[in-house]
Amino acid sequence: MGTMMGRLLVLLAILLGSGGCQTAAYYSQAVVGQARMLCGRQSIKKMVADPTQPRALADKLKLVLELREYAHTELGLDPGDNYLKYKALDRKFALWVVYAAPEFNVYLKSWWYPVVGRFTSRGWFTEGRARRYADQLRQRGLDVHVGGAPAYSTLGWFADPVLSTFVLNSDADLAELIFHELTHKRLFLPGDTSFNESFATATAQAGVLRWLKDQGDDEAVASYHAECLREATFARLAFEARDSLKKLYATSQLDDTKRKRKSAILDGLKKQLLDLHRNDPEYSGVARWAERPINNATLSAIAVYHRQVPAFERLLEECDGDLEKFFAEVEALSKLAKDERAKRMEKLTHEN
Repeated sequence: MGTMMGRLLVLLAILLGSGGCQTAAYYSQAVVGQARMLCGRQSIKKMVADPTQPRALADKLKLVLELREYAHTELGLDPGDNYLKYKALDRKFALWVVYAAPEFNVYLKSWWYPVVGRFTSRGWFTEGRARRYADQLRQRGLDVHVGGAPAYSTLGWFADPVLSTFVLNSDADLAELIFHELTHKRLFLPGDTSFNESFATATAQAGVLRWLKDQGDDEAVASYHAECLREATFARLAFEARDSLKKLYATSQLDDTKRKRKSAILDGLKKQLLDLHRNDPEYSGVARWAERPINNATLSAIAVYHRQVPAFERLLEECDGDLEKFFAEVEALSKLAKDERAKRMEKLTHEN
């Protein structure tokens, strides 16, 4: 407990020394939220052994321990002390994440954070604060998107717990989340959010497929593979719309004309996504997403997690599926200058 509180105090000192009053208020809520996340955690091993625990919860927690071991022995992801404790939250998400972009620009606004560099999002531990902040950004003329995050990584500052916000996910989705967050622990590049998140997404999906195959569950393998393909189709359509907007914004047309064409592009994307669902009921989640407001920030938030996934998938293929070789190649990429790394990733994407 002393070490945990000491780290919180050090983190608070670093954060509060980095900005003005508004920044200090933001960092204060972050530290308080993290402190609450770390208090009242329960040992997963004890919960699994406790016959009074709900069976569904105990089974999922037992699976988490198995996934930790698999990540370590088969995927080269060191779990450390992460996911050995459980925390029940009284809310739907661990965080609410705010993304913002200018009205005529597809690139997300970024914020600078001590230790980890620039991030293209702002995380809040309460939905109300997140939405109030989003409203402030909208008043400045920005496109804004607010999304709920069931989990996040503290990048080794603290031992991350299993949360009630994700523990009852399907087995495959639970495995993907665990592998995704542990990938951040394996390698994290300050200041390049898309690289980090796409790397974690690609690694986690490859890890889940391996885990399911090792379970000998062919039906689960086929189901998860199909889910990944649907996700890739959704991302591709979102990227095509984003690219169309990027070309539109680069023109010298009047703002009113740009707004009309922007609306038409976004309406076209909605139609494409709803058509996917009409042709395949498995796209029900995509259809629900399409009914929400879509703007520059929404599409660019998707790009953060998926834009470079095809490049990482291609790189893994070039390594013949050898994860250690793959990680070595990713580490080499992380040491390149950002522009050079972006060119290499673009080349890999087109090779896929």
